[in-house]
Formats: sequence, structure tokens, C-alpha cells
Amino acid sequence: MRGYRHRGPKTHVITEPTCMIYGNVEGLENVPVRVHDACFTSEVLGSLKCDCKQQLDLALEYIRDNELGVVIYLEQEGRGIGLANKIAAYKVQESGADTVDANRKLGLPDDIREYSAVKNIVDDLNIKSVALMTNNPRKINELAKEGVNVTSRIPCVTKANLFSEKYLEAKERRMSHVLNDSWRYFDNAGQVFESKDEADAKGDFSDYSMTWDEEDELGNIPAKGIH
Repeated sequence: MRGYRHRGPKTHVITEPTCMIYGNVEGLENVPVRVHDACFTSEVLGSLKCDCKQQLDLALEYIRDNELGVVIYLEQEGRGIGLANKIAAYKVQESGADTVDANRKLGLPDDIREYSAVKNIVDDLNIKSVALMTNNPRKINELAKEGVNVTSRIPCVTKANLFSEKYLEAKERRMSHVLNDSWRYFDNAGQVFESKDEADAKGDFSDYSMTWDEEDELGNIPAKGIH
């Protein structure tokens, strides 16, 4: 593991990116790399509203199983808007807005993450090129602009749950993430299926502690079944 100190080129804010390394990556090409942005709500508090912790766990498992790779962990909470603004956006989402519209209603940008730190870290590790673990075309483009040689993409698609479906739908439909409709088909127990027909045949839609229009104690409203 390595720690760095980075000054944002536009904001001049100092952050401390962390790098977790498995294996000897120096001088190698096509190294599996996950560039991961901090998510306090899921990784610390256990929120199910997003897939951030699942993606981090998936990346760590992939690197462990392949005995080579890097996770670069950046302090860019809420796609760069910060934790306080992210919590405010969550409150707006309780009224039905998705993650994009919630930000816009608060006058916040959709995504302001920047990746100059990644270029510096990749150079420090002497990695020649990376196989980026992501579903996000913007991240690939932004890294390329910084001079990171991204030679391939490793999908990082996770299973949806009852509370993340709307978020994942917005990521795919409004932010062009490559999720292949992975958020679409699930039952009341959170099982994910490849198609609506499979869900209809094998899904459990009978035993759930909340009705479809009932809020839980956090104000979360369950997704309304199969699309």
C-alpha cells in the first residue's frame, strides 16, 4: 500500500489518494486497475442506495484471484461534490428525483471528478498501460486526457438490490455507464435474473416486509417490481 498527497490542478484542494498494490506491477502492460472514488455512505454506513462498495469488493476479489493489480482510492465523494452535498442530494431523491436531477435541483454538477492524481500514481509505479476496471466511459476518457494509457476495459457490473435499482438505471440511461440493463430484473428478495421471463418463472414476489408504496424508517421507497 502507498499513500500520496495530491493538489487538485483547478481547485488546489489537497487530498491523499491511497494505492493498494498486489504483485509486482512495475514495467508491466495491461495491469488491472480500479480507480475508485470514496463512498462513505456505502463503504462505512452500509447504504444500499448505490453499488460503490460492491464495485470495490468486486475489484479487490478480481485482483486477488488474478494475483496482480492495483486499486487507486480517491477522495472524491459523490462524484466530486463532497459528502455534505451528497447527503443533501439524497434528501432530494426521497421526493422521487434520480441522482442526476437531485444534483441539478441543488445547483450541483452531474460529475466533476478529475484524475490527474491517477496519472502521477501510474507513473510512480512505472505501469506502462492499464486494463481499467470500470463501467464508466467518462472515466476512460478523462484518464486518457491525463495521459494514462488505457488499453482495455474490465467490466465491473454488480447485482442490483431493492434500493439501488433507480440509481443504476440513472447511471446507465443518463450517464452512459455500460451496465447492460443489469439493474432491470430482480424479485422481492433481491435475486437478479437474466430476463423478465426468468424472473417471472423463478422469482419470489410474495414475501416482503414492506408494501410497494410504504416508506421504511429512512424514507426509502422500494422499487416497484419488474420492468
